[in-house]
Amino acid sequence: MITIVDYGTGNLRSIQKSLERFYPKVEITKELALIKKASGIILPGVGAFGDAIEEIQEMGLFNFLKASIGKIPTLGICLGMQLMFSTSEESLNTDGLDIISGNVLKLNNMNSVRIPHTGWNRLIPVSKPIVTGYAYFNHSYYCIPNDINVINSYVLHGKYIPSIIKKGNILGTQFHPEKSKEAGNTIFNYFLSIVKSKN
Repeated sequence: MITIVDYGTGNLRSIQKSLERFYPKVEITKELALIKKASGIILPGVGAFGDAIEEIQEMGLFNFLKASIGKIPTLGICLGMQLMFSTSEESLNTDGLDIISGNVLKLNNMNSVRIPHTGWNRLIPVSKPIVTGYAYFNHSYYCIPNDINVINSYVLHGKYIPSIIKKGNILGTQFHPEKSKEAGNTIFNYFLSIVKSKN
């Protein structure tokens, strides 16, 4: 079973429907007991960094996720990817899960680009899996890992921003794969290949 962690963010059902086209066993849950049994975890993401971390803590999930992400294949989407980093400028007094060492920074109005970064933009892959084409973004913050080798792909929005992070069994996308057509399908299928290889 692949578990989409429900910590009060949106797009859960659309992620579930997108995945179910390729894999029949996808559930949305807040229950720690069910998440512990998952063969793959998805951290969705719409909302604020601090609020999401607070909700995860109140649900009793913080320590489990911190210990288990990576051991259990995990896909973080937009804010879900950001939560796996150490800190975020969005919530300066809140620690992230710190699974990927690095920081989440606020986009600025460099080169007259629009903030938030919303809409379709072209992916620029730098390592495997190669994900090409256009993806749908909607964010005001972006991830900067300390180890640039975990960056799989960039997107250009005033400057080059990591759009896909890959570290072992961990996959993160700054864009929304459930809205990104072929690029999204490629991400979901690659994540499923990781899940299947571990089970």
